[in-house]
Amino acid sequence: MKQAIGVDIGGGSIRVSLFDETGNELKSNHTKTPEHLDNDSFLKLLVETIRPLKDGSIGIGVGSPGPLNNDTGVMLNSANMVGLSNLPIKSVLEKEFSLPVFYENDANCAALGEAIFGNYKQYESQLILTLGTGIGGGFVKQGQLYTGYLGNGIEIGHTTAVLDGALCGCGVRGCVESYFSTKGFLNRYKEKTNTLLPHAEAFFELVKAGNKDAKNILDFGTKTLAHAVRNAVQLLNPEAVVFVGGITKSYDLFGGPLEKEIRETIFSVLNERLKMGPGGNISGTLGAASLVFVKEKF
Repeated sequence: MKQAIGVDIGGGSIRVSLFDETGNELKSNHTKTPEHLDNDSFLKLLVETIRPLKDGSIGIGVGSPGPLNNDTGVMLNSANMVGLSNLPIKSVLEKEFSLPVFYENDANCAALGEAIFGNYKQYESQLILTLGTGIGGGFVKQGQLYTGYLGNGIEIGHTTAVLDGALCGCGVRGCVESYFSTKGFLNRYKEKTNTLLPHAEAFFELVKAGNKDAKNILDFGTKTLAHAVRNAVQLLNPEAVVFVGGITKSYDLFGGPLEKEIRETIFSVLNERLKMGPGGNISGTLGAASLVFVKEKF
């Protein structure tokens, strides 16, 4: 049975796993990344995290935040990984391991992994949103991943929710990500209360406890996300909209209003067909490994 390595590069860590083609995880490795990043030290850390899993693999799939160039395999920069610029991921890994390397935006990897292995795999097309530190998106139709130009398509987190709104990490004001994401929730709460919460869990605990400021921030963020999804549904007409990522652990606090707002604002002909809900939360590493398995098929 074929095996592939999946690499999930996040804001604070590098996660690597070896999978067989049924999605079964065989081995894994995890390294935290330092707070201050530069290209050389990061690439060295990336190589050493992958090395213990290289034997038996037919290829390496890598997912990371964007923007990126999936043709040359370069991370151009990242709003959540300050210090990295024009990072040559593909060429360095191919030279080091003599294996084919496939590189995509992490949200595209999550979308592909969900489409192949997740709760909505039986449907013809899926729009997948990753809700975490930021917001990512991916679109899969008939098993094929739409990546956009050089891997930068379906960046739903960086569509505008509020004109002249809060400053996003991408440098533009009013992005959806500024209102519905871990960074968005914590930044909006700090603006409102002058209190910096340590993580999303603390924010959602305040919501559960009935904290008025936290609840208002979540309600407004949910509405901005709903209309970003509404726009995407009107454009792409997916058969399923799937929500994944760490924030979906608290789906019971916002999922009902989110789905209701979306369904009340899209065309009824689309609503009759649309399925919607949280996904299987396929790991980022399996999503990345899916790049290898799909390339083998097509």
